[in-house]
Amino acid sequence: MHAEPARSPERLYFAGLCSRTEAYLFSLAFITFAFFYQGADQSTAARFDLMRSLVERRTLWIDGYCGYNTADIISLYGHYYSVKAPGGSFTGLIQWIFFSLILWPLKVGHEALYWALTTWLTIIFSTSLLVAFAAVLMYRLVILLTADRARAIICAVVLPFGTIMFPYATEMTGEPIAAAACLLAFYLLVSERTLHDAGRAMVAGAAAGWAVLCDFPTVLIAVALAAYALWRLGPTLRLVAFAGGAGAIALLLFAYNLRAFGSPFFLSYEAYKLAGNSQFPEQAVGFVGLTYPRPAILYKILLDPQRGLFYCNPVLILSLFGVVGMAKRRKLRAEFLIVVSAAISMILFNSAFGASIVSWGGGTATGPRQIVAAIPFLVLPLAFLPRGAKWWLLALGFLSAFLMLMATAVEPHFPYEYGNPLRDFIWPAYLRGDLAYNSDAYFGGPPIVDESTAFNLGKLARLPGAIALLPLAALWLWGAAKLMGDDGFKAVTSTHRAAVYCAIGAMFLPPLLGPSLGRLRAPSSHGLMARYYRGLEPNGFPPHIERVDRELDFGSVAELGALPAPSRIVWSGTLLAPISGRYRFAINVDDSGWLNVDGRAVIRDPGEVTQGIGEGTVVLTAGPHRVEAGERNLAGDAAMRLLWQPPGAAELQVIPSTALLPH
Repeated sequence: MHAEPARSPERLYFAGLCSRTEAYLFSLAFITFAFFYQGADQSTAARFDLMRSLVERRTLWIDGYCGYNTADIISLYGHYYSVKAPGGSFTGLIQWIFFSLILWPLKVGHEALYWALTTWLTIIFSTSLLVAFAAVLMYRLVILLTADRARAIICAVVLPFGTIMFPYATEMTGEPIAAAACLLAFYLLVSERTLHDAGRAMVAGAAAGWAVLCDFPTVLIAVALAAYALWRLGPTLRLVAFAGGAGAIALLLFAYNLRAFGSPFFLSYEAYKLAGNSQFPEQAVGFVGLTYPRPAILYKILLDPQRGLFYCNPVLILSLFGVVGMAKRRKLRAEFLIVVSAAISMILFNSAFGASIVSWGGGTATGPRQIVAAIPFLVLPLAFLPRGAKWWLLALGFLSAFLMLMATAVEPHFPYEYGNPLRDFIWPAYLRGDLAYNSDAYFGGPPIVDESTAFNLGKLARLPGAIALLPLAALWLWGAAKLMGDDGFKAVTSTHRAAVYCAIGAMFLPPLLGPSLGRLRAPSSHGLMARYYRGLEPNGFPPHIERVDRELDFGSVAELGALPAPSRIVWSGTLLAPISGRYRFAINVDDSGWLNVDGRAVIRDPGEVTQGIGEGTVVLTAGPHRVEAGERNLAGDAAMRLLWQPPGAAELQVIPSTALLPH
């Protein structure tokens, strides 16, 4: 245990120092985020496209870099522009220049690796760095408001690991940067109770402005922070400094809009109402897609398994009770109002989008991506929970961290087709050690590791999937030991410490145990052997899933085995024909499929097309026949039903398992 002299966060700020606990928090978060590289996504690609245009052509239009890697673009004046707020690209621009130059020799002969490493390192030293810094800010803020070191550490751990900040901290997107900037502004303003520094006030204003520059909806939080600054700073030079910092960033945004769109007040999303920008029709309704809050969308944002915040981050349910505890502290009424207004305004804002998950859900995402900027204000109330709730806080905190670890390790871009992606997509993949799924690259090239462009450091080192996360597990155990050595945990017993270590270890056990548990199951004696592959054609890699499917009667991609597109499945085995005669076979398939009996094509393989249905007939003798069926999922959802009509049968029916033998 390391005892430290009592120092206020303000004195630490002036001394330019940080405590050991803060160093541990930052290192734990930063190294964890750096452990993962997620590959390309349309939202993040738009930001990298703008970086390339700024550096390589000195333009704000992104022609030539976009189109194939992102649909988040608008067409104006004969050029394509990123529709995203430009702050994300600006945040990573210097890092992009530095790493692209350092790694330039790698581009010759290893171009795909060059792009992967350049984008990965840019993310690490922009988004990941800032979210790790936000963990330290949360620690300092809770101490400032409560003087409770233990609760400060818990909140500082929940923020980067137990919320959707975790997966987004590993990507080049504006929302987590905005969240960190808002938290910085709030912390600096709160600390003005004891410090009176115009420089800090200016940084607070600039941070609030930068949040809006990275994520336009964050203006709701920025306005609340401005009101708080007016109340906290009063008519002083410090208020002028705050306004100056915010105004400087506003001028940067106005200059960008003027240069790109011809008007300082034109928001990029307004272009969806103009001709040639119809790819997201819901964005053309109301004001940039916003109308009024809807209860149905509110339910989807908060509770629905597909994207619900409380479903994937159950620890945040306790924030509702923490807010009550915060409201009881009369000295913190102003801070309470900021926390409540920030959370409620962002949630209601998001519920005003249209019914499409592309709008309210933020596309392929973990949780409701567009309220990430409010996450720190949802975590802060956890510091005000009653003492009796500490076990709920720890239990739900560990559960939330486990869910976010799985999502980050497998694929944080949840496909639209899964109604419950954590259960039907993430958990099965994590259980079998099938990690770092994404095969999309920002600027082309072959996969980096096996079939994936995404990787984690364990996978990059060629560790098998079952043990690829063990280096991260060791880091988390080290971090837990160091953080529990803080004076705030003096009352924690050795039993409690052991429980924490066991809980962390349990998070990393499923990939180790999953394959063994699968082998312990009694093999089915009826059905067809199924082999599930990534990609539409054979590529030399083994199947991701091997199992016996008793019947081919699958109505969705979740039922088919949790492999997203592009993928294919091949079933093989023996068909037992009950009598001799002419058999009619049919498939209902999404997207295409085939059937071979005794090596002959009964339903021809149509290739990479959308087929829907297929039929064929064949004369069979009573007894066993070799059979092979297949399905390709080109995009979106998937389905496969294999039916037959034996001689004398009245209609088609799913082939029963009793007529199928695996091999």
